[in-house]
Amino acid sequence: MRRWIGLLGSWALFVLGLGLASIAVAGEWINIKDARKLQRYAVVDEMVGDRVAGKFAELQQSRNKSESTLNQARSKVTTASKTIDETQDAAQTIIVSTNENKVYVRRNKETVFEAICSTGKNTTLEDGGRTMVFRTPIGKFKVRSKEENPMWVPPDWHYVEEAKKSGMTVVRLNPGQSIDADTGGAVKKAGGGVWDWVGESSGSQRVLKVKNNSVVEVSNGIERELPPGSMIRAGNTLVIPPVGTPQRKFDKVLGSYRLNLGDGYALHGTQATDQLGRSVSHGCVRLGDADIAALYSMSNVGDEVIIY
Repeated sequence: MRRWIGLLGSWALFVLGLGLASIAVAGEWINIKDARKLQRYAVVDEMVGDRVAGKFAELQQSRNKSESTLNQARSKVTTASKTIDETQDAAQTIIVSTNENKVYVRRNKETVFEAICSTGKNTTLEDGGRTMVFRTPIGKFKVRSKEENPMWVPPDWHYVEEAKKSGMTVVRLNPGQSIDADTGGAVKKAGGGVWDWVGESSGSQRVLKVKNNSVVEVSNGIERELPPGSMIRAGNTLVIPPVGTPQRKFDKVLGSYRLNLGDGYALHGTQATDQLGRSVSHGCVRLGDADIAALYSMSNVGDEVIIY
């Protein structure tokens, strides 16, 4: 009897121990699961933190940029207000707001004219190590001259910009030089295989050259003058003709009137009337036909122009 009681007691202790071990294992498994959850939470928290930090940095950067733009605008307005106040006694002043893309005329302390315009696009162009900035100049100017039906003589950068838009190169055609009309490259001397910039073409090669201050094409001994105000292409090359040639003069591009401010800047008409109200020019102030006509009629050489 005692043996059975001892056996049952041992068995009970075994079962109790097994139960306690199971509870301990279960508890440890719960701890492991909790630890894994905590790890996952930590990873999630870290990811959220990174995203929030990144978003915060973006918001901070945007805020700083906005504050900088606002400060610049305030500075321009302050400068313009001071400048305008200083010229209140002027008989007539033309005012250009680059922020608004608006032109005003003040006469005897009253605004007598207002129009939408286009001003500089504030972009840059690299050419031969030189950086050009297409920005409308800020400051005080005067109307130096007035022109009707002005002719536009595009600067070299116009050809460079147009060539880059189409993935082309440029070549300058100077008096005394000839270039291949099909490639924009050098021309073979007649009867030789040496490439040179000077000389007539051999065989049926077409060449471009300057004759009598105009660009002509020579093919099979026949010369043909190229039309004025036209872009000259030689294969994948855009040709820059000399200043003073008809091919370098473009009609109607500047509208019917121009008020010159000096250094190549002016207020003039435009063919791109759909772009009025936007900052898209290379620095000049563009107006619609009716507005530039009205401004031209009321302005005088010597009138002060304030651009801000």
